[in-house]
Amino acid sequence: EKGMTGPKGDMGSSGVVYIRWGRTTCPNGADRVYYGRAAGSHYNTKGGTSDYLCLPETPQYKNYYSSTVFLPELYGVEYDLDDEGRNSLLRHLYQADMPCVLCSVTTRSKMIMIPARYQCPSDWNREYSGYLMSDAEHENRFGG
Repeated sequence: EKGMTGPKGDMGSSGVVYIRWGRTTCPNGADRVYYGRAAGSHYNTKGGTSDYLCLPETPQYKNYYSSTVFLPELYGVEYDLDDEGRNSLLRHLYQADMPCVLCSVTTRSKMIMIPARYQCPSDWNREYSGYLMSDAEHENRFGG
């Protein structure tokens, strides 16, 4: 069954929002909506989130529930580099918490992320670039 139609938005407002992982500031031309810390499921448990979340630095709690029953949990994400990052340009990130920021750009109408590229297609603007990271192959994030 179809629900009620919501109110019409302002035709003059547009833009895109995106999460900039590993930073607490947005690039020039983008506004910071909030910044915080990356969180997700524990690396060695089954179930949980499918994607990482960017949790605000100052959360608001409407209700708090504490129990000894197994409940979904979120854990902070940290950088864990091969061989403790000794042979990496990113060694300063080893075991550091991953920050994140939600950025808003009102002068854009579309947003894409192209992995393994640092140049944009013609007529597109790069908002930011960086390194892709993932879970280790022996970790159990998706319950495997």
